[in-house]
Amino acid sequence: MPSLKDKNSGKAKIKREFSIKVVIPTILHFVKGERYRKKAETIRDWMRRDQTKDDLLTSAIPPKAECLICRSDLIPNFRNLHDGWPDKEDRILFMYDCPNGCLPRRAFFDNGEEWKPKPVLCPKCKTEMNRSHKKETNKITTTYACPECDYKEKDSLDLNRKSKLEKVDPNFESDRKKYCLSDEEGGKYVSWITNFRELMKRIKDREENKEAYKTVAKIKKLKINDLEKLLASQLKKNGYIKLKFNDPEIAKDVIVSFSVRDEKTEREEYDSRNQLRRLIKKTLENTNWRLMSEGINYRLGILTGRLRGYEREEDLLKLSKIST
Repeated sequence: MPSLKDKNSGKAKIKREFSIKVVIPTILHFVKGERYRKKAETIRDWMRRDQTKDDLLTSAIPPKAECLICRSDLIPNFRNLHDGWPDKEDRILFMYDCPNGCLPRRAFFDNGEEWKPKPVLCPKCKTEMNRSHKKETNKITTTYACPECDYKEKDSLDLNRKSKLEKVDPNFESDRKKYCLSDEEGGKYVSWITNFRELMKRIKDREENKEAYKTVAKIKKLKINDLEKLLASQLKKNGYIKLKFNDPEIAKDVIVSFSVRDEKTEREEYDSRNQLRRLIKKTLENTNWRLMSEGINYRLGILTGRLRGYEREEDLLKLSKIST
């Protein structure tokens, strides 16, 4: 019989395998999907950000500066973007040369603030070391000397040295397949997440408008033949005869024109129109049909109008809200 320790160990193993095979891949899929969904927007943001930086780099005006040795006006020979990310503003750093070849060089930001290099400390006694520069044709040699001990070191900058090409990542393609979605996969994810969010929106809407949806469920969805029979029956009882429907207009909704005759010759135009309007409104109250806003027209005992039929759930929902 397995011990309690063995049972717990088995459960832990099952949970671990479930996490590795199901939970982690599922989370990773959503992370990749959301990155793909926001890909175009992210690229546009990057482009706008880079354009802003480029404009700043191009338009910045170098401040005036003079050589500390010979007091000649320094000549700006290089400018570089000093990225202030994440909480500071971007600035442009200008490097200057003395026309007489004096050293050291100086550097200023576009607002006139001088850039000061961080002090180099002696590795032995931690004292700030003195530095001196020597410029040859295409090479600058900087000598660091500690004023407290005998430590010295040199650093050379070869101005002709070409930067090394960035090493190609041999795992780039395999990593991209593993951590990024292809256009086909991304398209499927975007379609799925859009449909899912729409579904959740509809579920939330149904939850928040329960009573309205209950009303929609009770609406009689009449076809045009049923509509004609219902109206003809109710109108005849009230002295309106020979109901006739014209050919319907099929658009977003169904619109049908009708005509009917007032059998009661003694009924005046005003009463005839208003009584018919109220009768149609009451008869169609719990159905998916409504008298259109232009109402009823009257000519020599002949009354005409138009009815609109709704069939989409969202339109029926609007009807139920108007009714309530």
